[in-house]
Amino acid sequence: MGLKVLEWSGSVIALLGSFLIATHGTWADYGFLAYLVSNACLIVFFAQQKLYGVLTMQLGFTVSSLYGILNSQF
Repeated sequence: MGLKVLEWSGSVIALLGSFLIATHGTWADYGFLAYLVSNACLIVFFAQQKLYGVLTMQLGFTVSSLYGILNSQF
């Protein structure tokens, strides 16, 4: 997968996750799954670009995504 695809996929999927959570509706918990997919894309992108500061942040976001999934109503 190309770097631009990872970058843009991660960004767009994160926006989708934010929208889902903001709805507080039936689909809100799926926002955390969207975040998890986004995290995976962006972790690979940041690692390949050697952007270690934002890579560290993204790893932290992955932990919060997993926590959200564990506390979700699936």
